[in-house]
Amino acid sequence: MPKAIFKKIAIFSLTALTLFALSGCSLNKPTQSKITLYWWTTRGDASQETLEAIAKDYMSNNKGVNIVVVSKDPRVAEQEALEALAAHQSVENAPDILTVRAENLPWLAPQLVPAPDNLFSSNLKKNQKTGKTTTELVAELFEPAAAKAVTLNDPSGKPKVYGLPMALDSLALYINRDLIDKAVENLRTENRFTQNLSSDELNSIKKKLQTPPATWQQLTEIVPYLTIRNGNDISQSAIALGTSKNIEHSYDILQTLMLQNGTQLTSDDFDSATFNVSQSGATTTVNPGEQALKFYLRFSNPQDPLYSWNDKMPNSVDAFEQGQVAMMIHYADAYRFIIKEAPSLKNSIDVAPLPQIVDPNSTSTTESIKTMAKMWVATVPSAKGDAKRQRAAWDFVYYLGSKQGSATYLSAMKLPSALKDGTDKAKFDAFNIQKQFADIWYKGAKAMSVDEIFISMIDDAANGRKTPKDALDKAAADVTTILKASKTKWGK
Repeated sequence: MPKAIFKKIAIFSLTALTLFALSGCSLNKPTQSKITLYWWTTRGDASQETLEAIAKDYMSNNKGVNIVVVSKDPRVAEQEALEALAAHQSVENAPDILTVRAENLPWLAPQLVPAPDNLFSSNLKKNQKTGKTTTELVAELFEPAAAKAVTLNDPSGKPKVYGLPMALDSLALYINRDLIDKAVENLRTENRFTQNLSSDELNSIKKKLQTPPATWQQLTEIVPYLTIRNGNDISQSAIALGTSKNIEHSYDILQTLMLQNGTQLTSDDFDSATFNVSQSGATTTVNPGEQALKFYLRFSNPQDPLYSWNDKMPNSVDAFEQGQVAMMIHYADAYRFIIKEAPSLKNSIDVAPLPQIVDPNSTSTTESIKTMAKMWVATVPSAKGDAKRQRAAWDFVYYLGSKQGSATYLSAMKLPSALKDGTDKAKFDAFNIQKQFADIWYKGAKAMSVDEIFISMIDDAANGRKTPKDALDKAAADVTTILKASKTKWGK
């Protein structure tokens, strides 16, 4: 996908961007007695060594603060943090800074203290101050998905910043180039015997196979050449799509298809799920959510020409590592796990921006280009109730969100910056290119439950227990129950 299409068109405040990029160190005077802050993270994020290096860099310029990194099992980290905070008087290392998944902020917000309105200005010299609040500057400095995810309404209903991310990951298309080359060679060999294709037709198919698909239409055109099947049995899949439980982030993929197709996933007040609602046009009424679900299901329907995956296939990442699937959709952080398990793939993997419904090469379709965002966000819990300690914690979070503070993390994790003007470090440029089009949606206080509802919806529709429309309606009703019960909403 040409980079020119992804050039940013917004004009930002250069002064604010430059200052935040350079102001990694707090300008507050060191306190007389050193404050020890416990930074809870998960082993699913960066390594302990990387995070301790970040803390060390900060402490070298902030002598009054000692940062202790506490690494937890990602499966239970947030729950353990809540338990430690509830018993903070007896838990010595209860978190002062807590790194959480961005989508879980509405759940954890009641246990967090929002950033002070002067967080940015207090860390700048007098002649560098902009007069803008923290909420305003986060919206200006960070990518839209990042700013949206961290801005929540406080108990009084005012939008406040509840955390800052260092990186912004997004869904993209992983490609096994060896399987692509093999498909091209097989096509040539077969055509030598059958002569079914002219030279021009053969070259046209070869070009389609060797060019990463920019649209879903282009992807569907190469599926038959990459799928090897005997009846309903699949020995090699073109792409891992169409089921739920054996495709990692199947819910994110479907939700992204819905966003690309113009589906409004929730009501404006975030109280109701609306991904099942039809939309009326000038001459027709369409249900974009249902259309997205039906398209997704085509890849697991044996009667469909796009059939290339079923629930008997292994986990999508395992299949990719084993050379059983030519393409899969995943986040940037999947690469390090793939290479660890299958080092022989290191020189065979390519990553392209996620295919779109619209033509991404057209300047008139920019607003319709979507992929799903994923972020870890550094937050400040409120349980300890010490304003001085909380302010010191927020100064460290400010550092983490800056260019200087995030540099070590981005280099180690090979991820794009969450800043609009950040230094992107993703191994594959696709992730750097598409970060400005990454999006995220409000899942209330039970994000994991919402994703499980989507998994059940896909499974019910794929296995014929419900029609796609009935599965969609049931899922929307279940998600609405969660949203209505969620007290903390995104800020606007």
